[in-house]
Amino acid sequence: MIELTSAHGDIWGGCMSKLIFVVSEIMKNSQFEENTRQSALEILNTLAENMAGILRRNESDLKTHLFPALAYMMTEVPHADDLEAWLEEKDEELQSKKDP
Repeated sequence: MIELTSAHGDIWGGCMSKLIFVVSEIMKNSQFEENTRQSALEILNTLAENMAGILRRNESDLKTHLFPALAYMMTEVPHADDLEAWLEEKDEELQSKKDP
Protein backbone atom coordinates (compact mmCIF):
# COMPACT_ATOMS: atom_id res chain seq x y z
CA MET A 1 0.00 0.00 0.00
CA ILE A 2 2.93 2.33 0.63
CA GLU A 3 4.21 1.88 -2.92
CA LEU A 4 0.71 2.34 -4.32
CA THR A 5 0.31 5.51 -2.27
CA SER A 6 3.67 6.78 -3.45
CA ALA A 7 2.86 6.23 -7.12
CA HIS A 8 -0.87 7.09 -7.11
CA GLY A 9 -1.68 8.98 -3.92
CA ASP A 10 -4.75 10.53 -5.49
CA ILE A 11 -6.63 7.21 -5.16
CA TRP A 12 -7.24 8.08 -1.50
CA GLY A 13 -8.96 11.38 -2.34
CA GLY A 14 -12.52 10.14 -1.89
CA CYS A 15 -11.94 8.22 1.31
CA MET A 16 -9.18 10.15 3.05
CA SER A 17 -11.07 10.56 6.33
CA LYS A 18 -11.61 6.78 6.49
CA LEU A 19 -7.95 6.15 5.70
CA ILE A 20 -6.84 8.49 8.47
CA PHE A 21 -9.20 6.79 10.91
CA VAL A 22 -8.09 3.24 10.02
CA VAL A 23 -4.39 4.12 10.04
CA SER A 24 -4.77 5.86 13.41
CA GLU A 25 -6.57 2.87 14.91
CA ILE A 26 -3.83 0.53 13.72
CA MET A 27 -1.20 2.83 15.20
CA LYS A 28 -2.97 2.92 18.59
CA ASN A 29 -3.49 -0.83 18.79
CA SER A 30 -0.43 -2.26 20.54
CA GLN A 31 -1.52 -5.82 19.72
CA PHE A 32 -0.37 -5.32 16.12
CA GLU A 33 3.28 -5.99 15.35
CA GLU A 34 5.49 -2.91 15.52
CA ASN A 35 6.26 -3.16 11.79
CA THR A 36 2.54 -3.14 10.97
CA ARG A 37 1.99 -0.05 13.07
CA GLN A 38 4.99 1.69 11.49
CA SER A 39 3.75 0.79 8.00
CA ALA A 40 0.38 2.34 8.76
CA LEU A 41 2.11 5.56 9.72
CA GLU A 42 4.30 5.37 6.62
CA ILE A 43 1.22 5.47 4.36
CA LEU A 44 0.25 8.89 5.69
CA ASN A 45 3.86 10.00 5.73
CA THR A 46 4.12 9.14 2.04
CA LEU A 47 0.98 11.15 1.34
CA ALA A 48 2.37 14.09 3.30
CA GLU A 49 5.55 14.03 1.23
CA ASN A 50 3.90 13.60 -2.17
CA MET A 51 0.43 15.14 -1.86
CA ALA A 52 0.26 17.37 1.21
CA GLY A 53 -2.84 19.17 -0.08
CA ILE A 54 -4.95 16.05 0.20
CA LEU A 55 -4.09 15.86 3.91
CA ARG A 56 -4.61 19.59 4.49
CA ARG A 57 -8.20 19.25 3.34
CA ASN A 58 -8.73 16.72 6.15
CA GLU A 59 -7.22 18.79 8.93
CA SER A 60 -9.98 18.01 11.43
CA ASP A 61 -9.49 14.25 10.98
CA LEU A 62 -5.76 14.66 11.49
CA LYS A 63 -6.36 16.56 14.74
CA THR A 64 -8.99 14.13 15.95
CA HIS A 65 -7.42 10.80 15.02
CA LEU A 66 -3.83 10.94 13.76
CA PHE A 67 -2.18 13.32 16.23
CA PRO A 68 -3.49 11.48 19.33
CA ALA A 69 -2.31 8.18 17.76
CA LEU A 70 1.14 9.67 17.18
CA ALA A 71 1.29 10.92 20.75
CA TYR A 72 0.25 7.49 22.01
CA MET A 73 2.96 5.74 19.99
CA MET A 74 5.61 8.21 21.15
CA THR A 75 4.77 7.76 24.81
CA GLU A 76 4.54 3.97 24.83
CA VAL A 77 6.94 2.39 27.27
CA PRO A 78 8.26 -1.03 26.27
CA HIS A 79 8.26 -3.53 29.13
CA ALA A 80 6.03 -1.26 31.25
CA ASP A 81 4.77 -4.25 33.21
CA ASP A 82 8.07 -6.12 33.41
CA LEU A 83 10.77 -4.13 35.18
CA GLU A 84 13.28 -7.00 35.00
CA ALA A 85 13.02 -7.17 31.19
CA TRP A 86 13.53 -3.41 31.04
CA LEU A 87 16.65 -3.66 33.19
CA GLU A 88 18.09 -6.44 31.04
CA GLU A 89 17.46 -4.64 27.76
CA LYS A 90 20.64 -3.13 26.36
CA ASP A 91 20.46 0.45 25.19
CA GLU A 92 21.89 0.26 21.67
CA GLU A 93 22.10 4.01 21.24
CA LEU A 94 24.25 4.53 24.33
CA GLN A 95 26.51 1.62 23.47
CA SER A 96 27.10 2.87 19.93
CA LYS A 97 28.45 6.25 21.03
CA LYS A 98 32.20 6.53 21.26
CA ASP A 99 32.46 9.82 23.13
CA PRO A 100 32.60 9.90 26.94
